[in-house]
Amino acid sequence: MAEPLLALREVGHSFGGLSVLRSVTFDVPEGGIIGLIGPNGSGKTTLFNIVTGYIRPLAGTITYRGAPLVRETIQQRGLQGLVRTFQTPQVFEQMTVLENVMVGCTKLTRTTMLQDLLRTPAARGQMREIRARAEAACERFGLTALRELPAASLTAGQRRILEIARAVIGEPRLLLLDEPSSGLNVQEIDGLREWIVRLNEEGITILLVSHDMGLMTVARTVHTLYFGEIIASGDMAAIQRDPRVREVYLGV
Repeated sequence: MAEPLLALREVGHSFGGLSVLRSVTFDVPEGGIIGLIGPNGSGKTTLFNIVTGYIRPLAGTITYRGAPLVRETIQQRGLQGLVRTFQTPQVFEQMTVLENVMVGCTKLTRTTMLQDLLRTPAARGQMREIRARAEAACERFGLTALRELPAASLTAGQRRILEIARAVIGEPRLLLLDEPSSGLNVQEIDGLREWIVRLNEEGITILLVSHDMGLMTVARTVHTLYFGEIIASGDMAAIQRDPRVREVYLGV
């Protein structure tokens, strides 16, 4: 059996004595789409923060690409291809759409800070390459007409696509999407679903958190987190039939 791309084992965490994660264990296989659902306050975002290095777990282990993640910084994890988006899209509002996308290329740079400051030929060439990559990404994600606008002027759906474009241009191996459909209308969610499937088909492994059960049907396996514990796992059809999940979401 192939080694998972990401493996969580008995992960636990608490804030001020309040336990928010308890013995969370599951795998994210290479090339898969794995879903994580649960009501507000169940610990989903805390788990994302732990995996991506924003906070350290108080218990358990996380293994990525066969090696334990212990003290690696957010930046180091990003360089290894572990990239996330946020529940509220994080964009640089005073920068243009194109400039926002260019930020996603920073980990692909090869020149030093001094070369960049002195605008050496190598630095100028690299900037042209980054701009070309960003232009291509804008075209791919339907942002070309918006590329010179400040990100502050975008709708919620456009901001979400911008954030995903910026993440994907950095060539992630594992993309963690935190409530990507939040604030989107039905048409925008349909477009988002298509992008998730397409990116996965192109080789990006995806860990998806969402309240949207329709969007979650793209996941091959879904884990239900409730008060910091995994209470059910399976495909979406099995999850919806599970009596514990029905009680959590429907009170029946």
